[in-house]
Amino acid sequence: MPRARLFAKQLKNIAFAWLICSVVFGMLLVLLYIQHRDAEQLHIQSIAQKVHFELNTQLKEIDSFLRQAESLDVTCPQETLFRLRQQVFKNPAMSEIGIVNQKGQLLCNTYGVLNPPIQTTEPVRSNELRYHGPIISEYMEMSAFVLARTRQDGYAVNVLLPSDWLRHTLDLQQYSQLDFIALVDSETGVPILLQGHYSLPLHQSLFPVQRPLQAHGKFDDGKNKYLFAKPIISLPRLSVVASSNSSPIFTVQSTTFVALLAVYMIAWGGLSYLLYFIEKRQLSLKFQLKHAIAQHQLFNVYQPLIDAKTQHIVGVEVLIRWQHPSEGELGPAYFIPEAERSGAIVEISIVQVNNAVKELAPLLALNPQLKVSFNVNGQLLSCPAYLATLELAKQHIRCLTIELTERDVLSQVQVKHTLEQLVAQGIEVAVDDFGTGYSGLQYLQSFPIDLLKIDQSFVASIGLDNLQSPVLNAVIEMATKLNKKLIAEGVETAYQADYLLKQGVEVHQGWLYAKALAIEALIAMVKREPSTLPSYS
Repeated sequence: MPRARLFAKQLKNIAFAWLICSVVFGMLLVLLYIQHRDAEQLHIQSIAQKVHFELNTQLKEIDSFLRQAESLDVTCPQETLFRLRQQVFKNPAMSEIGIVNQKGQLLCNTYGVLNPPIQTTEPVRSNELRYHGPIISEYMEMSAFVLARTRQDGYAVNVLLPSDWLRHTLDLQQYSQLDFIALVDSETGVPILLQGHYSLPLHQSLFPVQRPLQAHGKFDDGKNKYLFAKPIISLPRLSVVASSNSSPIFTVQSTTFVALLAVYMIAWGGLSYLLYFIEKRQLSLKFQLKHAIAQHQLFNVYQPLIDAKTQHIVGVEVLIRWQHPSEGELGPAYFIPEAERSGAIVEISIVQVNNAVKELAPLLALNPQLKVSFNVNGQLLSCPAYLATLELAKQHIRCLTIELTERDVLSQVQVKHTLEQLVAQGIEVAVDDFGTGYSGLQYLQSFPIDLLKIDQSFVASIGLDNLQSPVLNAVIEMATKLNKKLIAEGVETAYQADYLLKQGVEVHQGWLYAKALAIEALIAMVKREPSTLPSYS
């Protein structure tokens, strides 16, 4: 880049940094001098609204489930238990769901049929959503909050929300400038859950709370405060209340002004340098990537997929590497993010597919059923050139699979239509790192997904007593019931492999069997196997 052009870019960065800093600090001063009190009140409202939204969203979903619970079979067959477990799996706020008969006997819950039933409170003769608690869960031996509805036949369905989850939602340490935040009974004002020091205004009656309201002035603890309260839409008997100490309008002293000016100058200089550094690095890496593509420095490696029963290779996942002339072999984490930003990911991915077709030709001739997987993101699925490359590759690779993360599956509306077209061409769709993203049933039911790859973090939890251990079995059970194929990633020990086999997961991928191999090493590995290779379907 010519020096004059580089100097012009540096001046542009300095001017842009000055503009950003001036606008930011100017707005800050305006807020500090003119709108401090209003900003403080809006801040308290926004916190309360956020908590209100989180609680209302979860309670709305729970209420929707309880309304649908009229169709649950109260004899608690396996189908009913599966539906209860599905709800707990889908909703992080739920810890347990139970069915109670007219006599107040808990017949079954998420953990199974209770024999004999446990005697609890007799259901209220009302079909309104209600709450009580906190109680101590019989199974979890932990405090929980109960939501319930009584069905038309007199049976009730109860949902337990862990008190810890509610406390976390109301965690005062997450929010600044709050004196207290509480979940209260809308009729009486009695706190159900409280974080901070609860106090109410002296000269204004708040309860019952029927709509959003504000209060400010002297409170019963002798302090001037501002308060905001709002009933929860899904359960109006409960309200979110937040309060903060009122403070005088901020005044900037001379020493403070000098300090702000110093911060302003430091921010201006730091931002100017940061913009220069980022632009220089991006230009450098972008140029290097273009050069790497032209010089064929990017190459494929292949991670074998192993049938754990027969120890045969049934497929490969195609991965990309960069043989950098000075830094040696680089993994995708070094260059793929920049490739996605600059658009070079399309050209790189097309080269990857074409190279794989050529390099795997001998193995595909030996075993036409060999599964070949490529990692794809939403950007590639919207690129006609890449989709055309996949279509051509499908003519040579009979069992072609594309792997997307849960985030990529749900990131764009048009992805679903594209996936349906690919499936129509015989291309299999897999979800990579399953369980680490949305971890729900919504996209499994609405997207044409054939295969789930269990994330290696769940495989690593096998044999360990941690929170991820039970999730693995739940994922396997859900995939089995939905008739989805499974592959386990990151298998590193024989114990993990044996456990997965016992759970019905037969196809593994990991260092226990082989690392990602160059094509020559992969062919040599295949040649050491019997001449007839199995397929994975």
